[in-house]
Amino acid sequence: MATKPELRERFKKLRNETAPADRQAWSNRICAHLASFCVSRRIRRVGVFWPLGAETDLRALVHDHPEWIFFFPRVTSTHPPRLIWGPEPLEPGVFGLLEPVHAQHFMPPVQLLVVPGLVFDDDGYRIGYGGGFYDALLERLSPDIITLGAAFQLQRCHHLPYSPQDMPVQGLATEQGLTWFQKPDTDALA
Repeated sequence: MATKPELRERFKKLRNETAPADRQAWSNRICAHLASFCVSRRIRRVGVFWPLGAETDLRALVHDHPEWIFFFPRVTSTHPPRLIWGPEPLEPGVFGLLEPVHAQHFMPPVQLLVVPGLVFDDDGYRIGYGGGFYDALLERLSPDIITLGAAFQLQRCHHLPYSPQDMPVQGLATEQGLTWFQKPDTDALA
């Protein structure tokens, strides 16, 4: 099996070499799937990320639902990896990410957390950029918060190597729809 760094490079290259128009169309479909899920469950507080490079672009979800509250991560520490959360407005921050100007929440006060990644497997494990920010967050996250990865279908594989500190997400949103790995509870998915 390939190592995490090898998989990270392979899937980053695969994603980055996809035509920008395809990535945008797929991102719009992912946003539509996420919006349908949120509407069906009356979710109005969502943790999202602003796209970095060729990542899934969730801006349509944010812009199409001004009545919802979206929380974005801000890097507060790299060692140990820590994020804090806040709403818009955003400003350039660490790693070239757009981050909230006023982030005050150590845990995102959300009903749904959308998690980025370079590749996701069939058990909900993911490989990101290697900083461990989301794994540290997922480990401490309230079990009441639903966690969904967001990535393109080409960023899926059957099995990834993982370590004890790696935390899976409950499901994945791709342009093809939502896939659940670990159902949060029957009420959340009804």
